[in-house]
Amino acid sequence: MFSYIKGTVSGITHEFAVIEAGGIGYKVNMPFSEISRLPVGESAKVFTYMYIREGILDLYGFISEDSLNTFELLLSISGVGPKAAIAVLSVLTPPELALALANGDFNAIKKAPGIGEKIAKRIILELKGKLDIISEGDEENLPIANSIADEAINALIVLGYSANDAKTAVSGVKSAENIESLIKEALKALM
Repeated sequence: MFSYIKGTVSGITHEFAVIEAGGIGYKVNMPFSEISRLPVGESAKVFTYMYIREGILDLYGFISEDSLNTFELLLSISGVGPKAAIAVLSVLTPPELALALANGDFNAIKKAPGIGEKIAKRIILELKGKLDIISEGDEENLPIANSIADEAINALIVLGYSANDAKTAVSGVKSAENIESLIKEALKALM
């Protein structure tokens, strides 16, 4: 019904955000990892999914279309409802979930509240090969570090910086004793 909502973020909790658009405050259920990135009092665009079932009408939202597409894929699995799908996306970004699927890492998926081993294994079984959201060029968003610089870049991405900003900041650091000092210096450059 709605593709997205663009409006002012008037409030957030650990489960939902209120997006005011056209004089209406929409309660949008979101993964915590994405809610925390919304700027309260500022404009935001949230891609939405409306869930309708016997007396239930809920709106789910995501900052990226990749997250929305992943949510919809998770809903296609028997035994995974919207709350379970949101729980998975609260602990794993779409690239992290794709990596867990590729590696058969059900323990990563089990970290989501309410997701047991049986459902985690079913998610891997049914989505392996279907979650094709990692396109060429997106590999830098995966949580795989081949060097200290890669680890620092991935840490900055997790903190919410874009891959390009993180790479620029890390490459601008002339010398660092360890990963912690590299991240500190890169953060200084980003501020």
